[in-house]
Amino acid sequence: MWTKKRFFVSLALSLQLSFSSALGGICYANATYTISESELTTLENHLAELEKNNETLRAILTESNEDLTIALDALMKSQAELTTLKAQLQQAKSDAESAKASLKIANDELAKAAQSFKEYEKERDKVENRLRTQRNIWEALFAVAVGVAIAR
Repeated sequence: MWTKKRFFVSLALSLQLSFSSALGGICYANATYTISESELTTLENHLAELEKNNETLRAILTESNEDLTIALDALMKSQAELTTLKAQLQQAKSDAESAKASLKIANDELAKAAQSFKEYEKERDKVENRLRTQRNIWEALFAVAVGVAIAR
């Protein structure tokens, strides 16, 4: 089995070297290449190491893809949450504006009520003063009438 594998590796290397030579503009009609057993072993070892590295990189890539998928899902959820929070913030701002307008109306009404109460107190004071004056006049008239009645 090793001899077949070495044969195919040698054949592949020969073909590759022939192909690369053809691409490089140097063509040999019947070029043959030989490779020693130690060179073949070194190439096989490099090939095995490259395959191992390739598998490791594939595993890392798969893990990275999984991590990326998880991160993208989290990002999508965060963006959806952010959209919801923005809508809630906008609603809260709108509610705050409405409350502010209602508070202004209530303060205006309270100021009108306070003004009305002050006017009522002034009017009540006038009425009390007028009634006091009338009572004092009636008392004076009654005292004069009693005095006139006693004097006769």
